[in-house]
Amino acid sequence: MKKLFLISVLFCIGLTSCYTSRTYVGDVKPGAPTVKVNDETVHHLLYGLIPVGNNKIDDSDYIGNRKNYVVKNQQTFLNGFLSVITLGIYTPMTVSFEVPIDELGQK
Repeated sequence: MKKLFLISVLFCIGLTSCYTSRTYVGDVKPGAPTVKVNDETVHHLLYGLIPVGNNKIDDSDYIGNRKNYVVKNQQTFLNGFLSVITLGIYTPMTVSFEVPIDELGQK
């Protein structure tokens, strides 16, 4: 029985993936070199259906008054691992803010 449980846990961990989506705001082109400014972890319950805590993120807190930036939503391996361990009850995501290299000096 223990062997079957261990195999099923390893199988579930092997099926986790690192989900990533990017939203380009302004004149940023896909593939343009960017620099990560900051990231924040947002917390959800039941596979992302129920937000927990203060999940409202204001972009201007991280990027200032910039008009061109990238918002990257990502489920890292650790986020996916926590989701598998809790059977989808707790599902964290990481939100990162990136700014094009040529606009680093501007605020």
